[in-house]
Amino acid sequence: MGNIFSKSTDFCQDVYRNIVSLRESQDLFDDLTDGDPELSSLAIGIEARVKENMPQGLIERGFHYSQAIGYPFDTQPFMASRYGDGKFGVWYGSADRLETTICESAYHMIQDESNIEGLNEIVARERAVYLIFCEAILFDIVGKEKAFPQLLSNDYSFTQSIGRRLSQEGHPGLLAPSARCNGINVVIFNPEVLKMPRLHCYLTYHLDPSTRKVTVARQPGECLMVVDFA
Repeated sequence: MGNIFSKSTDFCQDVYRNIVSLRESQDLFDDLTDGDPELSSLAIGIEARVKENMPQGLIERGFHYSQAIGYPFDTQPFMASRYGDGKFGVWYGSADRLETTICESAYHMIQDESNIEGLNEIVARERAVYLIFCEAILFDIVGKEKAFPQLLSNDYSFTQSIGRRLSQEGHPGLLAPSARCNGINVVIFNPEVLKMPRLHCYLTYHLDPSTRKVTVARQPGECLMVVDFA
């Protein structure tokens, strides 16, 4: 595996992070108030008074960080993924363009929904895309998939061994080829190299189980792209 780490990159730019989200806010007190508008109003008023003495933007910054950066590192047990075996946190973003992160997330949506028996209706899912600034020296294995086709395999044993080694040795992360399109992903093992989470856009995915195609829209009724792995 030695020469797969022959190149490194001084990486310093925004990357795209695509996560499950909701376009519209919900009544956070609904479970406590049973939908009673007077109780909801009272709860919101109490919350507002608590927030009065907090620095401006503190809660929003905390929410964005938790959602867009912190989650893969704060959750136990960690989920197994292409570069993670479930024993340590791994954060994924796309380094080159929005379309790369759409292809990656659409593929996993298809896989997840296909496990539901008898599914024959259009499935809608909402997501949010953040821009995150990443600054780190990253191992660059883009292009190494020609010599190491296991990098694009759906058998994750080889890529998980890469992630396990880099995580154990304290390296911040790597640049890796996307297995779902001709794109570049950022794989991070240390959240300290990520900062400045900013909401970029909301997306809605519509999956047609009969064709396994995902139609992606930024605004209702508008098609941004169609992802087809058939």
